[in-house]
Amino acid sequence: MRILRNTIKPFILCAVCFSLLALFLCACTNATENGSGNDTPGPNVTDGPTDPPTPTFGFRDPTVSDVGGYTETGLPSVNGTPGNSWKLAKEYRLENDVYGDRKPTSALFRVIWGEDCMYVLVHVFDPTPDTSAESVYDRDSVFLFINEDNRKNKVYSVGDACYIVDRDGNGFLGPGAKAEGYQCCAYGDGTDFGYYVEVRIPLLTVTGRLDRQIGFDVRVNNAEEGQLIHMLQWADTGGHTDLTLTGVGTLTMD
Repeated sequence: MRILRNTIKPFILCAVCFSLLALFLCACTNATENGSGNDTPGPNVTDGPTDPPTPTFGFRDPTVSDVGGYTETGLPSVNGTPGNSWKLAKEYRLENDVYGDRKPTSALFRVIWGEDCMYVLVHVFDPTPDTSAESVYDRDSVFLFINEDNRKNKVYSVGDACYIVDRDGNGFLGPGAKAEGYQCCAYGDGTDFGYYVEVRIPLLTVTGRLDRQIGFDVRVNNAEEGQLIHMLQWADTGGHTDLTLTGVGTLTMD
């Protein structure tokens, strides 16, 4: 009997120790999960900005006839004149310098959406016109980035696209862009300092509807003497939107 008791005691002692250890680990785990422990939780790591811009844009009934782009309720006509359709759409300012020093350049944009497309009007203030470079990346130009699933994808995938228009109104297809349904033009604003770029962008994988959210961004390139000197962007602050959409903002169709 003594031998048996001596054999049982270590097992009992071990069982008690394991039970106490399990209770301690459980208490630590619960404290961490409930935020009541002493350990400071790690940072919430995200792929893009913590709070990217989230504007809302005006809806225009696409069934209403838009004669020449001048009606109050119809979708715009990309014809070289900013029609009255744009008057009720709110303006948003590009404020992020992503390349070069601040120059006397600024830009505003508006967006109107329809069932199968988006219209974007960008007003650029740039007193030094230059489209002399061979590459559109080194000209006065406007870049529009679309991320239709709003997942801020690390690489371009289906529904992601980049559309480009230079100051002379030449349109270019960036990554993911489709020519069908894409329309663009550029024209002066009546001063010596600025110009408009107007674009119709086809929606490839979604339809426009109230409260739909998609990823979106606008960039303006400023060139002098055939060289890029300044890039201004609305949402992304890294200037790498040609490669990744992690930093684009969110457009809410309202």
